[in-house]
Amino acid sequence: MEKNSYDFELGKIKELIKEGGARRVGLQLPEGIKTVATDIAAKISKETGAGVIISGSSCYGACDIDEKLERNVDLLFHFGHSETFSFKKRKPVLKEKKVFFIELRSGVDVKPVVEKAIAEIKGDTVGLVATVQHVHALKEAKMLLARFGKKAVIGKSRLKYDGQVLGCEFSSAVVPCDEILFVGSGSFHPAGLALYTGKRVIAADPFTMQIGVYEADELRKKRYIAIERALDAKSVGIIIGMKSGQFNLSGAIDLKKKAVGKGLGAYLITMDEISEDKLLGFKVDAFVNTACPRLVEDFTHFKKPVISIKEFEVVLGERRWEDCFVL
Repeated sequence: MEKNSYDFELGKIKELIKEGGARRVGLQLPEGIKTVATDIAAKISKETGAGVIISGSSCYGACDIDEKLERNVDLLFHFGHSETFSFKKRKPVLKEKKVFFIELRSGVDVKPVVEKAIAEIKGDTVGLVATVQHVHALKEAKMLLARFGKKAVIGKSRLKYDGQVLGCEFSSAVVPCDEILFVGSGSFHPAGLALYTGKRVIAADPFTMQIGVYEADELRKKRYIAIERALDAKSVGIIIGMKSGQFNLSGAIDLKKKAVGKGLGAYLITMDEISEDKLLGFKVDAFVNTACPRLVEDFTHFKKPVISIKEFEVVLGERRWEDCFVL
């Protein structure tokens, strides 16, 4: 059942089930890990006797708890993320604690890919960050970089661990450095790091040994184009994400008041999952997303502009373009 050497903490899961006398439990896993969901379910059911329900819904982060499943199980195990501010501020489904985070720490050695990434590092000082799967290995990576004459800075974070980043939270990358070295998989996190810090980002994937480089200017240019396209809009659909950690009704209502005050038609639209096909039917000139701020990047080629709250404030003349990326 091994998937990229992740620790699924099955012992901890079984203990929590037995301690709580849980008869029915839920599993929520990210897309790339759903391939082992049935194996995990079978093991849990066999060794605890509990019934297991696997969530087929999205699992983008701690902001994306499957609350419908949570209402129908005794315990819900959410894999791949750590508890964050978005989870803590949500209104729980029930008073007792029912959701447990399984961080999926990886046992893969990060040193080979970090050493490979050194050839791409141009400056003397790098900000060193990672997803929760590799954050425990950052000190090791820092020592390796020092042996090659590179100073690494692991920044303080508003998240659970220093050096940890999310797709929407990069406080640990705000450190004095020439560029940033990201340890983890995929393009989502390093693209966000470049976009919001303005620094060159080297991404090192410990699983594939691939190195990627992300430049801020090119990514920011795409956002500027989206704002430019929205300048001629006469009407806007203001999207309210219904996921517990992304729900921002008050922010959406405030934006509507501002839009109406500027002579625009403005409409509030709720959505669980925000996708192009769901936006097509609405007769507005542009959309403003108040849910996950990174979602707007998925709509670069959509026929109508989709922009963030800060970007809409630029359209309204209430914010400078340069301030869109202030962390």
